[in-house]
Amino acid sequence: MLDKTRASAIALALLGSLAGARPELLSPACADEPTYTRQSDLVYKRKFGTALTMDVFAPRVKANGRGVIYIVSGGWFSSHDINGLVPVFTPLIGRGYTVFAVVHGSQPKYTIPEIVDDIERAVRFVRVHADDYHIDPDYIGIYGFSAGGHLSLM
Repeated sequence: MLDKTRASAIALALLGSLAGARPELLSPACADEPTYTRQSDLVYKRKFGTALTMDVFAPRVKANGRGVIYIVSGGWFSSHDINGLVPVFTPLIGRGYTVFAVVHGSQPKYTIPEIVDDIERAVRFVRVHADDYHIDPDYIGIYGFSAGGHLSLM
């Protein structure tokens, strides 16, 4: 078992190495002003009177011209509450990627093949509007967790 002095020294060393590698992560200014811009609730498709939307997170500096689509889905249910996912996007934004958080039609109202159509439409929307977001339409990644991971593979 570690004594308190040794545990404190290890914690300080880890904190120091983290600060050396990514000082902006520890900066108090980071909490005051986000390092990205956010466009909320952009409609990429209308479906039976429902607007399917995405939020776009673009880096303020050092954009690399690449986009990443994140499928907001768990159990093939997609929620417009994206705020809790921002920490998932932050490392990508910090590396210059523009992140598109896509919300799709959800089960049980829509089937999985219908949801796949939503995702395909979102990808087409991002490619068509690539110039608007300063990304290359040939360099767009896609990922998600849970059902979002499944849908990104489809």
